[in-house]
Amino acid sequence: MEQTKKESLLERYWRLRGEADELYQRRMREINQRINEEMRKPVQRELDALEDAIERGELAEVLHHKLILEVLLGQQSSSPKSASDSVL
Repeated sequence: MEQTKKESLLERYWRLRGEADELYQRRMREINQRINEEMRKPVQRELDALEDAIERGELAEVLHHKLILEVLLGQQSSSPKSASDSVL
């Protein structure tokens, strides 16, 4: 009897643990989706501003908006640095 009770408690634990994990994953997906939706507008604004700065040929403004976009998107520049990019 004691062995059966322990097994049923373990089974219940694993079932509840699985349900808790599913709930956590579902909530994280919802949070990530909300973040993505909320970030869409600022990213779109910066893309528009970057495009305008490129069309006007304003290098400082281009670099400014490029940096903001890298921060918003959480990305580092993946292109290799050239000698002209380094600061002496």
